[in-house]
Amino acid sequence: MSSTRDEKLLIAFGKHFQKIRKSKKISLRKLEALADVDYSEIHRIEKGMRNPSLTTILALAKALKVNPSDLIDHID
Repeated sequence: MSSTRDEKLLIAFGKHFQKIRKSKKISLRKLEALADVDYSEIHRIEKGMRNPSLTTILALAKALKVNPSDLIDHID
């Protein structure tokens, strides 16, 4: 994968992730507490500036009460 392609994928993932978080009406600070993932890391993920690890994706999905595949599927 090229770096431009990686960047586009991370941005799409971040937007999709943020849409799910907002649909659940969970703030970044609340998600930080629920998932035990630092606020700044969640923020960077949503902005497409961070490539989350598998363990981070699993923690975020659990905190949002969604299947981990829901965070990955339907990325534009």
